[in-house]
Amino acid sequence: MFEAWVGTRYADETNVIGGARLLILGEAHYDSAAEIGSERPELTREVVEAYVAGRLRSNATFFRRVERLVTGRYERGLTAVESKQFWDSVVFYNYIPVIAGNKPGDRPPEHLWGGKTPQLFFDVVKRREAEIVLVCGRELWRKKPHQKAIKAAYKVGERPFEAHEINWSPEWGAVAAHILHPSGYRGWSYDENTPPVQFLFEELNRRRHAKGIATVPTGRLA
Repeated sequence: MFEAWVGTRYADETNVIGGARLLILGEAHYDSAAEIGSERPELTREVVEAYVAGRLRSNATFFRRVERLVTGRYERGLTAVESKQFWDSVVFYNYIPVIAGNKPGDRPPEHLWGGKTPQLFFDVVKRREAEIVLVCGRELWRKKPHQKAIKAAYKVGERPFEAHEINWSPEWGAVAAHILHPSGYRGWSYDENTPPVQFLFEELNRRRHAKGIATVPTGRLA
């Protein structure tokens, strides 16, 4: 199964997101030469390392949009150093833990959404003690498990959206919200996808404040 990318400064209060324990959840990996359902445990880490090193080229849209969205650097973007600092501050995990297709646009076979997949996701959230989860994609949002829905948690324009609680402790857990898939090319905008990010950081600070824990910057590069 794929191992999550865990930044070297994840949960460090001096990192670029103030120590917020942010898990970025993607959907799946694709490989033109691999059998669907096969395992490459190091692939997630290899892909993030390739992005940070500037080797993904045309396949970098997902990572570039996510880092700009979370840090608020929509137009200018991040320098190579800032990009590395960002990915060193977060966890990135793909929900489906095996190769799901042979090219971008392939939909994962239905059986890959089940089996051990939900439990492996819960295990990552718990092991990393995630506080907030940014879910990338609406189908993934609908299919991933959660314990409780928070109705009308935030709005995009006039439309309300719910958030989810994914609890890993009786006293603490993660709050999840979703954005449109960052690799989508039609209609994707920072304006539309900013509200869920703002909600996550605001909710994180509300919960931290209630427990007397230091709050964090609201998702902007420190």
